Amino acid sequence: MAALADLQQHLARFWALPYHQDVALNTKLDEVQAWQRARIQHTHQALFEQPQNQLMADYFLTQLYGGDEFKLLAKQLERIVPKAQKLERFAPAAALETGSMAIQAAILAIELDLHLAEWLLSQDLAVNEDNMFAAYRAVDEADTRRVQIGHLKEVCYRTDKYINSFMLQKAFALAKGTAYRYNYHPLYDFINAGFVAMRPLDSVGGFIEPFCERELEIIDQVHDTDNGGKPLAFGVS
Repeated sequence: MAALADLQQHLARFWALPYHQDVALNTKLDEVQAWQRARIQHTHQALFEQPQNQLMADYFLTQLYGGDEFKLLAKQLERIVPKAQKLERFAPAAALETGSMAIQAAILAIELDLHLAEWLLSQDLAVNEDNMFAAYRAVDEADTRRVQIGHLKEVCYRTDKYINSFMLQKAFALAKGTAYRYNYHPLYDFINAGFVAMRPLDSVGGFIEPFCERELEIIDQVHDTDNGGKPLAFGVS
């Protein structure tokens, strides 16, 4: 099936990233991602604190934004995906494709922050607001960051479409026993976590649209060469 073939390619790309073999770069990337998570929480505090949005906010920050949890998931997936053909026969293709897209979005976020970390390391700079602003401009990947935001939005809308389909939900629930029997539960649980996080939302658009709109505004502000100031939403030391 194309979904798991795509997932294998995404994982191969992830493990080829240089920070896995470079302690200093790995440390700098950890610092960049910690700063980014704090920045995202600061920027979207009002949105994230709404009761119906809290599970989705946590899913964004822990599942879709790198860190140790994602590395552990990647290790588990690397082990099971080449042998997961049996799961393909039971789990809906739409669910597997959505999970693959979510992992691709997470890896792209890591790659983009890795480029910031590489620049900061080359300049021997600490991770703080001023230096992150300089790194964003020096690396200059505004268009790719817009693509990243688009991927997040697509994953959310595809997941929303899925959880609103009774037949797909039923088929996915029935696949759980097979997934656990054959130790494919890391993939199953990752996909299911997105569904669980989204269910309390009043509407997916009510969460993802303001999130993406503000992120795109920040990208524009950071890369506006006529504007020498940092975006107000950075607000993280």
